[in-house]
Parts: sequence; structure tokens; C-alpha cells
Amino acid sequence: MSSTPSTPAAQVIRTPAWGGTLLVIVAALTFLYAKLFAYCFTQWLKPDYSHGFLVPLFSVYLAYHFKHRMPERIRWPNPWGLAFLAGGLAVFFTADKFNIAKEWLQGFAFVLNLCGATLLLGGWKALKWLAPSLAFLLFMFPLPYSVEHALGSKLQLIAAAASEFCLQLIGYPTYREGVILFVKDHALEVEKACSGLSMLLTFAAISTGMALVVERQWADRALILVSAVPVAVLSNVIRITLTGVLYNEGGKELGDKVFHDFAGWMMMPIALVILWVELKVLDWVWVDEGGRASGQELIKESAGLPQHLIMNALPQDKGGFAPPTPKGTGNG
Repeated sequence: MSSTPSTPAAQVIRTPAWGGTLLVIVAALTFLYAKLFAYCFTQWLKPDYSHGFLVPLFSVYLAYHFKHRMPERIRWPNPWGLAFLAGGLAVFFTADKFNIAKEWLQGFAFVLNLCGATLLLGGWKALKWLAPSLAFLLFMFPLPYSVEHALGSKLQLIAAAASEFCLQLIGYPTYREGVILFVKDHALEVEKACSGLSMLLTFAAISTGMALVVERQWADRALILVSAVPVAVLSNVIRITLTGVLYNEGGKELGDKVFHDFAGWMMMPIALVILWVELKVLDWVWVDEGGRASGQELIKESAGLPQHLIMNALPQDKGGFAPPTPKGTGNG
């Protein structure tokens, strides 16, 4: 059965053929991916992937946020949806056979299958509406072990070296051996669990979500995305540095408690504060508020008279230049 382009979407989704197709796809995907999601659930219970529980909820919010893209009329079935479904199945079984980055590739296959189902049942307009939500689901799935191990090791060394510098900077004699910091009489090990990988993954998801929903120019969105890595590293260094101070001022028991418990919860607020400061700086530099030109616009408008960038113009009766006439105004 194929509806005409003028058929309202609300009418199409009530047809038995459409509803039956949806149920078959849901049942097939549930059976196929049940084992994958059982594994993902065990990973979400670990600190590195605890954000996985929130990813589906935010995906639903993204669908609601972009509800203005929801097609009022749809035509189905769209045969391109079958191509997406077939591609997703090919990726799923290939990853299962060769066991290379298995869980992440199967997660990618799941998202590809959801795209295929959306395209089959709702057409290209429905896929455009739900594309951000479906793509965001990739944050649910664990990274391949080789990538996770390499990234975690690098982050350990960076966090340890940067924390050593910060502790020395604030007056605490510190030296480092690998990932172990010796702060006065205490040894502080930057363990793999405290490398900042969990913060990086979580903040990457947050930055991506924020870049999708904020009403800003593309340059601001790109900066928000790129800042995920340095902000995650910086917040982790702040955490380790503060813990080093507590080891010496409050004792090992207090330092261990903060380092392994409270400090882990502190990382997210610290990162969010840094992001908030970043957005405020971008507001000051780029955004027009109350009709005043942004920093970029002022530079462009004053290009012909660069002295206006550093000093006020002199009155004309004292040898100054007449200010430039705003665009769209005049005597004529």
C-alpha cells in the first residue's frame, strides 16, 4: 500500500499496514539487539559510561525540540529505507563474525537500522526530523577496547603531568614518577578510573547536545564541540590538584574520600561552570545585544578608521573626523 503525497501523516499511521510494519520492525530489532543492550547495561553501571542511562532521554528531548520539522504529510513505504535496514544488518553480522570493535559497530548498526525504519515508514522529511535524535544515540555504546585503552592511558599521563605543574605552582613540593605524584609526604596515584575518560565521554555528549539545541551561529557550535576535550582535561586536573592539597592539609583519610567519592561528582559542575564562562565570552565577542554591534562587527565597521578602535574620535572643530554615517540613514 502506498499513500499519496497529500495524505496527512495522522491518517497514514492509523492504517493497519503501517502499524503492522512498525510492530514487525520493533520486534525484529528487539530480538536482534537484546544481547547488545544487556551488555551495554552492565557498562552503564561503570563510571566511564554512566551517562548511557540519560542518552535515550535526551534523544527523546531532541525529537521534541525539533518537532517543527515533523512532517504533516508522509508517503510510504520509501524503498530507500530497506537499503538502510540492509546496510545496518550487514554491519551487525560483520562485527559479530570478525569481533572487531564489536559492541560499538553493532551500536552503529542499530542506529543505521533505526534510520532505515524511519525512512521506510516516514520518508526523508521524517528522517530529517529525527536525525539528531538518532545520531545522539551513538553515545550509549562503549568505545572499542583498543580506543578506550589508548585514550585512557594518554589522559592519565596528561592529568598527572598537569597536576604536578599546578601543585608546584601553588607551593607544594611535588615530583612525578609515571602516574604517581609525590606531594610532600604523600603518594597520590592517578589511577585509570581517575584518568578523566568518563568526564571526557560525558562532556562530549553534553557538548554535542548543547551544540544541537542552542540558537547560535555555526562558529559558536563548533567551539562548544571542540571545547569538550580541553574542558574535560582541565576539570580533571583541578580535581586532582585539590585532592593533593587535601592529602597534605587534611590527611590521607580525607584525601582518599574526596578523591574517590566527592571529587568524582565535582567534575561535572566544574566542567559546566567552565562551559558557562566560555558561552559568556562568546556572547561578549560575537553576539549583538540591545542593538550594539558585536566585537567582530565593530572591527569591520572601523576598518577604514582604525584609530577608533583604541581612542575616541576628536570633535570636528578640533581636527577630528566626522563619524561614519550608519547604513540605511542619511538626509536624502
